[in-house]
Amino acid sequence: MGNQNKKMKNLLIYFMILVFILTGVIGCSNGTSAGQGKSDTSENNEKIKIEFYYGLGGKLGDTMAKIVQDFNSSNEQYEIVPIIQGDYGETLQALQASLAAKKPPALAINRYPEFMKLAKNDVLLPLDENINNPEYNKEDFLLLDQGKYNDAILGVPAYIASPMMYYRKDIFEKYNIDYDSLENFEQLAEATKLIKEKEGISGWSIMWYAEHMIDYARSAGGDIVSEDGKTVTIDSEEWIYAWDQIRKWIHEDKIMDTVYGGNGWEWWYKTIDNVMNGKSAGYTGSSGDGGDLDFTKVATGMQKGFKGSEPRPVATAVMFNLFKDTPKEQQQGAWEFVKYFTEAEQTAYWAVETGYIPVRDSAVDTEVYKNKLKENPYLSVPLEQAKTKGIAPFVDPTGGKIYNEIELAKDKVLIENIPAAEALKEAKIKAQEELDKALKE
Repeated sequence: MGNQNKKMKNLLIYFMILVFILTGVIGCSNGTSAGQGKSDTSENNEKIKIEFYYGLGGKLGDTMAKIVQDFNSSNEQYEIVPIIQGDYGETLQALQASLAAKKPPALAINRYPEFMKLAKNDVLLPLDENINNPEYNKEDFLLLDQGKYNDAILGVPAYIASPMMYYRKDIFEKYNIDYDSLENFEQLAEATKLIKEKEGISGWSIMWYAEHMIDYARSAGGDIVSEDGKTVTIDSEEWIYAWDQIRKWIHEDKIMDTVYGGNGWEWWYKTIDNVMNGKSAGYTGSSGDGGDLDFTKVATGMQKGFKGSEPRPVATAVMFNLFKDTPKEQQQGAWEFVKYFTEAEQTAYWAVETGYIPVRDSAVDTEVYKNKLKENPYLSVPLEQAKTKGIAPFVDPTGGKIYNEIELAKDKVLIENIPAAEALKEAKIKAQEELDKALKE
């Protein structure tokens, strides 16, 4: 009898377990368990996933990951899912593929040229209503106009970049070179010649970067198109002078160098490493290099002009972009992250960690910014340059095709040692054809 009672109890337990399992299965099939059924987060407690494309490496990538993690932890509705690319160019390629498949992410970060290509293709979500909300306080924002295309705001600055000059304090002091007293790039070249002779290292490193080469030409008095916008002028005397000086300093005088190739931003970080390891005395970089530099070794200087011209460094916004073809709830989540990232505290945190210029005036009044400024006074140099000398980036009416020709010419001059006049004249012909087509349209 005792054994029979024991068997009955076991059968009862098995029956209860079976009922529990079946109840769970039925619940799942009706979409009531987590991860099933409707997307309403109040019903299933699953966050709406927001795919976010960006191509940031080094300290930039680490800092972005930290902000994404903080955002995901601070709200119960949305989860940002980073889809990390090699660089800005690869980000654009991935976006174009996703757009062709009609499955774009909810959010991406793009440089100005890539932003303009996307804007021209009419795939970006207009943000005017969000921006004009009084709570967003757009009057506190820097360079918001750079996100406009055809009178609609299609991009919001995530951070602001401006080319900066970084140099080894110990080497410049050793030879009594006062960077701030150098009047132009030609005088910097004379200083680098001395360093090459005495130290046997590169006196300066030129980034393999079309944006910087454009800045050099503009800082020699050149422009990309004529004032009336009808003629490409990248083969002008000013362009040829600036570019050929750099070519000669690299290939003929061998007092400067350029690093190129590799995966993603490899060439950029190798340039920085060469300076930090004493293989080069300085380089032209970005305000965003601040997070990767040891400021006990290097100092930050403003850009120099060429041949008596005032420096005209671009101050350009790197943009957040949202996309028309993503679901409404994902668009809303992407905007919530944009709002979070561009708050004064967050943009200040981004600035002190990376060196990029904050997108809100009020960021400089935050404790995180003021404390970092006491530790590193060079933090204020990029912001000062952007406000006092910075100019807007060129708005390419061809959707980036003029930029593409400049990019190709850059490689010919920096890598192949082709005279600037030859490379730029060829680029001008092709760029003019593209401009003529765009003007007809």
